[in-house]
Amino acid sequence: MKKIFFLLAILCFAFIFSQEKENKRYFPTEYVLKNSGDTLRARVRNTGMYTNKKYSFATVLFKMKMMDEKGNTTWVPINEVRYIKILDENQQKHEYFASTDKFLKEKGLVEVVYEGKNINWYKAFNNSILSPGIQILNYLVDKDKNILYEESLLDNFSRNLKKLFKDDLDLTEKLKQAKTEKDYLELLQLYDTKLE
Repeated sequence: MKKIFFLLAILCFAFIFSQEKENKRYFPTEYVLKNSGDTLRARVRNTGMYTNKKYSFATVLFKMKMMDEKGNTTWVPINEVRYIKILDENQQKHEYFASTDKFLKEKGLVEVVYEGKNINWYKAFNNSILSPGIQILNYLVDKDKNILYEESLLDNFSRNLKKLFKDDLDLTEKLKQAKTEKDYLELLQLYDTKLE
C-alpha cells in the first residue's frame, strides 16, 4: 500500500511540475482578429530562438497557439490578426499590427519603430523557404501609406535614408555618423519635423 501511495505521489509531483514548465512557455497576450473588433485575452505559446522561456519575435512568424484561462488551446493564423500585444518574461510589451493597416501591402504582422506625421518606419519579419534564416525587413512609408523603401539590411536602410535626405545637407552629414537603429530613428524624427 505504501508503494502505491509513494508512486502516486511521485506521478502527481512530476505532473504538477511538468505543467508549470510548460506554462512558462506561454506569455500573456491581447489580440484582435480582423473579422471582429473584440479584444481577446489569452496566453500565446512562445517560439524562442534558443529557449522557449525568453521571448522571440519568431512567436508571431507562424500560426500562433493560444491558451485561454481554462487551458483550452486554439491555433490562430497570422493573417487573421489585426493587432497583438504580448508581455514577455520581463513584463515588456511587444506590439504588432496587420501590415495592411499600416501600408498598402500584405506583409503579415509589423512592428512600429516610428510613426510621424509625414513618414513612418515599420519592421517586419520574414521566414521564406528560399532564405536560410529569418529576415528583418524595414519599411519607410509615407503619410499616404505608400512604401518608399523596403530593405532587409540596416546598411541598405542607411542608403535609402541618404536618398530621402538628399536635399538636406545637415541630415546627410549626421547620417554619416549614424551607426545604430536609435541613431537612424533620431534622424528620421528630425526629417519628419522639417517636413511640417
